[in-house]
Amino acid sequence: MYWKRSINKQLNLRPAWPLTKFFGVFFTLCSFLAVSGCATTDQVDSMKWELNTLRGDVRKLKTASENAETQMPGQIKKIDNKIKSLEDKQDATANTVSDMLIKVQTLTSEFQILTGQFEEGRHLSEKNTAEAVESREALIVKIKELELAIDELKKKISELAARKIPDNDKDKSAGVSEGTGKTDKDLQEDKKEPEKSVDDKAREVEVKDVYMAAYQAYKEGRSAEAREQFISLLKKYPENEYSDNARLWVAESYFAEGSYEDAILAYEELFKKNPQSDKIPGAMLKQGSAFFELKDKKTGTIILEKLIEKYPDSKQAKSAKTKLGKSDTPKKKK
Repeated sequence: MYWKRSINKQLNLRPAWPLTKFFGVFFTLCSFLAVSGCATTDQVDSMKWELNTLRGDVRKLKTASENAETQMPGQIKKIDNKIKSLEDKQDATANTVSDMLIKVQTLTSEFQILTGQFEEGRHLSEKNTAEAVESREALIVKIKELELAIDELKKKISELAARKIPDNDKDKSAGVSEGTGKTDKDLQEDKKEPEKSVDDKAREVEVKDVYMAAYQAYKEGRSAEAREQFISLLKKYPENEYSDNARLWVAESYFAEGSYEDAILAYEELFKKNPQSDKIPGAMLKQGSAFFELKDKKTGTIILEKLIEKYPDSKQAKSAKTKLGKSDTPKKKK
């Protein structure tokens, strides 16, 4: 068989006579001797030598066969082990290749995701930059508009102040100090006041009495009379504990009478002389309303927006928002 020839080749075994052939030759010789009945000594010795040779070959063949039978399982086992090792290596290689393919696919997916995120981030950045530039430009435009509106407001206030003084009385007001509304004589008197030895307590009583009398007249509807008393008090004592209230009631009396231009000027006087007063928010609301009454919606809107910006938590700011039609509910961030 093929496997026997392969094993013999691996074991370097010489081909030997089969046992059947050996016994055939043996019986043939025996038959020959029996038939011939007579053989020479040399022939007998030759036959013995050949028989011994055959016996040696038989022993070698037997030994080789036993060795082949003994070594064959080991060789087969080694071959099986080699085959199994190769199969294991092949399986391991296949698994490694499969794992590498999975990793490549995973890395490819992650790369695509990162690429998408990068593109989205770049797009968002460009969008935010564009919005920031647009907002900045809009803010610059709004600032310029506010500056122009403030200049226009100052111009209108100056016109109202000039309109309040008749032309034929300009000569009389030649000695008026700019920004105070007082004559040089009034300023001199104000300068002399600290030199007077007036009892502070008596002064406080006088200021309080005059103020309360004027306030009572205002409550009773005698606004013109009350205004004259407030103005007199402020002229005599420009800065006192009731000065901001007195200036406010002067402006309020003009507003109540419908003299909106005079009211605007009086409110402006309060802003200049008492900038830290708690009456400022209410005065700003009324001044803005006065401009609305004069059909100057643009200027009135500017004053109310300034009120909302400067005093956002005040009641007057809420009223200003209502007047401007703005919602008091904060907008949700997108």
